[in-house]
Amino acid sequence: MRGGQDRRSPGRCMTIITSLQNQHVKLYRCLEKRKFRKKLGLIPLEGMRLVADVLQRGVVPEIIFLRENVEQPAFLHALPAQTKIFRVESSIFDQAAFTESPQGILAVVKKPEVVLEELFGQKPALILVVDRVQDPGNLGTMLRSAAAAGASGAVILPQTVDPTNPKALRASMGAYFTLPVVETDFPRLQQALQRQQILLVTTTTNSDACVYHRFDWTRPLAVVVGNEGSGIAAEIEAAADAAVTIPMSGTVESLNAAIAMSVLFFEAARQRHG
Repeated sequence: MRGGQDRRSPGRCMTIITSLQNQHVKLYRCLEKRKFRKKLGLIPLEGMRLVADVLQRGVVPEIIFLRENVEQPAFLHALPAQTKIFRVESSIFDQAAFTESPQGILAVVKKPEVVLEELFGQKPALILVVDRVQDPGNLGTMLRSAAAAGASGAVILPQTVDPTNPKALRASMGAYFTLPVVETDFPRLQQALQRQQILLVTTTTNSDACVYHRFDWTRPLAVVVGNEGSGIAAEIEAAADAAVTIPMSGTVESLNAAIAMSVLFFEAARQRHG
């Protein structure tokens, strides 16, 4: 590891990392695992677009890594002095990154601290509840759609993929840092919904259920999206106050979980805001 003035960053001296054994690189690498992200309360970010989106939301990184041959982006110039910015040799950078074709920037940020009660501030509430969804791309897309549709927040139930999974973060395009996201179990969520008088809504392929566009989405609602293969847990279906269906034509029997969720949430946005 060596230090020097970065010609592409006037006035800021950057340390250049030349080894995978560097303590900061080792920290970043360990964040690939969920247990370390949870234990340390830190999240890894990769790619210019994602890092820029997260910074635009007011998140201040703990650490920034720039590949040695990449020009420092303008959005880093306003970072406070306490943010550590390192140049990393290309071969080391490529080994440290989780993606196959890293875009020249990595970052470490603190995980947002959110409590369940924060999801009830918006009136009427519109909450995404994710039950055992396994694909990180699906989860990230759901969070992105929920934020775009004006949702109050999201609840991640046990056995669901980690919302701080690098693939989920990339798919969410920074929405994880905009939308309040809470991880909890169903009994606690159910009690909170009942106290707040928020209806629990599930989806079904049953043709006798209410067609989604005829449902009243202007009420306080928590909408459950289930596992890609097995659907919503029986315990949750039994506790639901209502169920809706998305009719389909032809030989298609079901939609991708993230697409179905987006259809419902944008119908809710249409009814609420015209």
